[in-house]
Amino acid sequence: MTHQHRYIPNTTADQQEILQACGADSFEALLGDGIPHEIRFRGELVGGRAQMSEFEIDRTMQDYFAQARNPSRGVSFLGSGSADRFCPTHVNQLTLRGEFLTAYTPYQPENSQGTLQALFEFQSMVAEIFGMDVATASHYDGATALAEAVLLARRVQKKGNVVYFSAGVHPEYLEVCKTYLGAQDVQIAILPLNASGQTELTTVNPGAAQSAATPLAVVVQSPNVFGVVEDLAAVAQAAKNASAISIVSVTDPVAMGMYEAPGQYGIDVVTGEGQAFGLPQSYGGPYLGLFCARKEFVRQLPGRLCGETIDANGKRSFTLTLSTREQHIRRDKATSNICTNQNLCALWATIWLASFGKAGFEQLAEQNHAKAGYLRAKLSKSPDCSVRHPDAEIFNEFTVDLKKGSAAQFFEFAARNDLAPGIPVSRWQPKDTTGLIVCVTEKRTKAELDKWLQVLTDWGRQA
Repeated sequence: MTHQHRYIPNTTADQQEILQACGADSFEALLGDGIPHEIRFRGELVGGRAQMSEFEIDRTMQDYFAQARNPSRGVSFLGSGSADRFCPTHVNQLTLRGEFLTAYTPYQPENSQGTLQALFEFQSMVAEIFGMDVATASHYDGATALAEAVLLARRVQKKGNVVYFSAGVHPEYLEVCKTYLGAQDVQIAILPLNASGQTELTTVNPGAAQSAATPLAVVVQSPNVFGVVEDLAAVAQAAKNASAISIVSVTDPVAMGMYEAPGQYGIDVVTGEGQAFGLPQSYGGPYLGLFCARKEFVRQLPGRLCGETIDANGKRSFTLTLSTREQHIRRDKATSNICTNQNLCALWATIWLASFGKAGFEQLAEQNHAKAGYLRAKLSKSPDCSVRHPDAEIFNEFTVDLKKGSAAQFFEFAARNDLAPGIPVSRWQPKDTTGLIVCVTEKRTKAELDKWLQVLTDWGRQA
């Protein structure tokens, strides 16, 4: 976890209260002779601007420190479910309070009302973001949440035996799903992407009831691994026509601040990765799995479901409404073997979401979209690369193809210039040597976007 710089602002009223308590008329009088006048700083502390956000102040001070110590600080354009996001300092401060940090699984509601309420609020926010009826807590990450969604489809459908995965699903998520389905009598079929980068759904056929290949579920990711926003209305319709369960994975749920929620299109199950909600990258975790479904599937949900009720005194209270896990002595009747206590990560996401609010969440999404659009437009004019799927709608990720060498070679060159330009597609698809998946978050400045362009230009000259 990266170090969080503490920034505690005081309002004018706070300052006056402090001065009054100290018996001083002004801040200068409070300093007295403790700091000699000749060494006191008289200029503008942060670049002459009257107002700066916490993130801008933090970045400005880091720049000052960099000038003094001259260290290198890399800039990350890595994404695919784990990106460099901004998290307000107070989220870290509140989450690390002892009451939360040391909390265990809330088996005894009378002793865990705070934890249960936080999880209830978390579920409520996630369900609203994805436009779904119900959301659960306690999933490890986006990959395992998606695998659990396929198992839910298996329990609901019973007769289906083919799961159609889009080629746009994160390859690592697909591998986790294959592991989960390894002991199931299930076939996996891959749906290719069309020229626009969206999933080709024409091969999802209803099939006869007695057929050896009966559709079970249709799984897509949106935006997909190459950054393209999928047509979820078409996905929902294709699954419905085939009497299959429609499942959507969202590796960057901040995109929901700009696009219609999957639930609005009639999608049955939505899963996602909660790292985008302020969780630090921390070399790969712990992260947070998001899981939503239609109310008809509530009895088949994996993990736990926190609910609101009334106690014996008529007061609002919270409890674990459903915990259909093997740990609750359900054994073969359990819907899941998930036994993790993701309370702390869920709490982190809850405070982060509450801090931004609806308007802030939408503005954050707009920033991601606009900054990615700026870099994508610039790269489309570069002689050293071309934009893959140039007419496709994207959120904050897109794929480019390098013209003067492989993406892996460019990555190594950029890394020597303190830049992680994106993820080479060859990491998952060895034959795709030119593809590079670029992620632009709200933290990337125009100077950093222009640096990406300059590094590409420099590489093109020496290639």
